[in-house]
Amino acid sequence: MKQLRTIKQQQSGFAVLPVALILLAGAALFLFFSQKNLLVDLQITRNGYTSRLAYAAADSGLAVALTRLNDPEQRKTIFAETKGQGAYDALVTSDFTQTLGDNVEARVKLKAIALGGPDLRLRLQSIGCVSDCARGQATVAQTVAMRGGIHRIPFALLSARGVIEASGPVTLNNASATVRGMLMHAGGSIMHDEAVQRITVSGIHPDQAEVASDKQYAQQTVDQFFLQWFGADKVFIREQSARVSCQGECTSAVAAQGSRVIWLEGDARLSSGAIGSANAPVILIASGNLQLSGSLRVTGIIYSMASITQIQLGMGSIDGAVIAEQRLNIGQGGMLSYNPAVLQRAQSTLGRFIPVPGSWSDGE
Repeated sequence: MKQLRTIKQQQSGFAVLPVALILLAGAALFLFFSQKNLLVDLQITRNGYTSRLAYAAADSGLAVALTRLNDPEQRKTIFAETKGQGAYDALVTSDFTQTLGDNVEARVKLKAIALGGPDLRLRLQSIGCVSDCARGQATVAQTVAMRGGIHRIPFALLSARGVIEASGPVTLNNASATVRGMLMHAGGSIMHDEAVQRITVSGIHPDQAEVASDKQYAQQTVDQFFLQWFGADKVFIREQSARVSCQGECTSAVAAQGSRVIWLEGDARLSSGAIGSANAPVILIASGNLQLSGSLRVTGIIYSMASITQIQLGMGSIDGAVIAEQRLNIGQGGMLSYNPAVLQRAQSTLGRFIPVPGSWSDGE
């Protein structure tokens, strides 16, 4: 009887063993698949991280490119002026690589859409790479356009929405055949005496170098008049400019800004020294009263919002162009010359590149 019980116990033990082995195998399989799922999840997480890192690097590449384009010194290494007309007409640097961290970089390509004119545009493409693009890669692109400098170059030496009055001795000179030697363009009347020396291109009488009572100018509001020259409203241009507060004489403060778009706030008087040069012109925008006098020499563009803009230069000069929202009075000497190369250079070099709304794309 005892022997029979022992045999039954042994048989019961043998029956439990396969069950235990099956349960153990099931646990092993469960552990295996759980570990495999964990590895898959880990790989997905890793891939998602590198993908986000690549996109962040690509976006950073666009930001770096925009910073380089808006840095005056770096801009000179990106563009070239090959025709000597003051305009950027060639792209010198078409790509660069920016290291952003360990094994992370942005490869940026610049493609010219429009050069040599008033609306400079580029297409920027940035490829973000992780581990030399082996672990992650993303591409983004955006179009940028230059804004904030002079958008429309004046075709006359003197342009005014109101009346232009000139009295001698003063010399007005425009030797540019491209604009037919235009000296004055006004929404109101043009008045000058015999002491005003008017020099224009050969074959054109000085009287033919004047356009008075232009209804298009006269009927524009001051904001519309400003917009046609700068391609943006006053709020935007003011934010993009170097602002100088003037109450009286402020030539030194203005000259210290260098080659910039300079917004003069207050009543400004500029009477001596040099502001701007042929290779580094300025754009002066006066929001208050403006008086230019004495031996002042300005190279670039002057835009005045004053009710009456007074230019009494004596021994001074303006090399470029003058634009007035209201009345423009010129007298008591000086030389005012239209310089197309200076105007073109002011347009090309003094604006800022900004993203064109709606131009950003993913994967281009």
